[in-house]
Amino acid sequence: MEDQDRPGKLFMACRDVFAELVNVLVYQGEKVLAEERMYPGPTESVYPRKTAELASQFQDYSMYEVVQGEVHALYTVENQSRVDRWMVLRHAGYEGVAYRRQYRKGKEEGYSLTGQPSEGQIQKGEISIEQSPEECDPAEEEGIYPVISLVLNWGEKRWTAATTIPDLLDYPVHRGAEDYLYRNRMHVFDMRFLDREERSLFEGDMRVILDYLSDRESLIRRRQKLRNPEEVMRMLHALSGDTRYLENITIMKEEGGSVVCDLLDEMVNKGIEIGKQEGIEEGIEIGKQEGIEEGIEIGKQEGIEEGIQKGKQEGLKEGIQEGIKALISTCREFDVSFDKTVAKVKEKFCMEDGEIGKSMKLYWK
Repeated sequence: MEDQDRPGKLFMACRDVFAELVNVLVYQGEKVLAEERMYPGPTESVYPRKTAELASQFQDYSMYEVVQGEVHALYTVENQSRVDRWMVLRHAGYEGVAYRRQYRKGKEEGYSLTGQPSEGQIQKGEISIEQSPEECDPAEEEGIYPVISLVLNWGEKRWTAATTIPDLLDYPVHRGAEDYLYRNRMHVFDMRFLDREERSLFEGDMRVILDYLSDRESLIRRRQKLRNPEEVMRMLHALSGDTRYLENITIMKEEGGSVVCDLLDEMVNKGIEIGKQEGIEEGIEIGKQEGIEEGIEIGKQEGIEEGIQKGKQEGLKEGIQEGIKALISTCREFDVSFDKTVAKVKEKFCMEDGEIGKSMKLYWK
């Protein structure tokens, strides 16, 4: 996956995407989080190296849930494009830093055990949900809150690595210690393998990404309009490596987030036009050459004229054939069904069923 970090962070920074992700994966579709209550959280933490120098480590994205001025939770998301055996240790470090930050803040300013601000601190309601995320840091205002972490596996294989510390050990854990070791389980979600029921709980832009990965027929059928077109296009590019998604960002933004299947149709049509043009140009060149060779025998002038005409005819025929090939190949790439592909070929080229059958047999691979 091409430089997944940046597109993934950009996508997760959309508060509607982040809130829906947590609502579906953590709360089984219940609308617990509202996007207007989500504020960007910290992503950098510092740890000492062996040389006593300090180094930074970065998470992909995190957001605070702020309700009437109180921080109720910090949610963190880590994107993975491959299985990482040691990820569970990094995950434990992230959560440890988040709680350590609260401990240090509590020691400095004297938070009560209930997690509410003590007298003299900024009182509830100081943070307004109308404020933009850049105008405040909710964690600077409030007390103790839970840290809830998700790891999203975007890789083509299911997660098989450790999700708890005991999973890393080469020896069994005594049952008396299990209660101490299994509490900090890392929750991993295989995004390419979510079942249909869980995918159906998504209604926003994340559904487009998931359908692209798992059910493109649904993506075309649902004709969903994008709320964050640039972020979605960049994420699709990162997942597929197809540069056409980047090339169409401006168009999608100008049209107010037009549906993705319209973009797919545009890609198909563009492929047909390119195939026709290339076929005609190649046919003309072949026609010229054949005309020159034949003209040597029957006369240069007649040969050139007849060759050009023949080249145009053959080029047009070959161009149409290239267009058919491009259409079938593109439909095949996007998992469009055989019958729908036949219908598209018939619509675009007005061909007889017998000719369509020959083309499908030749190019449907």
